[in-house]
Amino acid sequence: MHFMNSKTELLLKVMRFFAWLVFIWFLVKAGAIIMSFGVSINNSEAAKDLYSGMDLSRYEMYNFSHYAVIVCYYIIFYLLQAYTALFTTKLLNFTNTQNAVNVSTVSLLHNIKYTTLAVLVIAILHNIHVAILEKYAGIPPDYITSESIFLAGMVFVLAVLFKQSLEIQLANDQ
Repeated sequence: MHFMNSKTELLLKVMRFFAWLVFIWFLVKAGAIIMSFGVSINNSEAAKDLYSGMDLSRYEMYNFSHYAVIVCYYIIFYLLQAYTALFTTKLLNFTNTQNAVNVSTVSLLHNIKYTTLAVLVIAILHNIHVAILEKYAGIPPDYITSESIFLAGMVFVLAVLFKQSLEIQLANDQ
């Protein structure tokens, strides 16, 4: 039994490490887009490679305001994902092999759920915006993919399950 706990503890440490890497990666991504956007204000060529091949120049050429809003969607999208990763690191710090279902875990899962849902809302707003621009301006859209929909659903289910488990555990303790 002790061997299984040590393997689980090691797995939690590895997961914590990767959660921190993901957090930093999303912050760097958002920061790079912010910096590139700043450069693109005075140099429209910068919109062709805003970040890692992200070409938003067609929006910038059509209307700078639409371009700025679309860039803001991406910045908020990545910052919210970084925030979710930060909550995940905290969740992994509070999780232990003896009692994984506790008030802190449930609270953090709910924070992750709401942040993930905010990511989903930003993705939907972005996709509606670029679809409208495609329809009225003929600009080929760059959609934010739907992985966040699946992730939001999974986190929601986990949060509900953990909350119910905690309620059952508290009822049994009384």
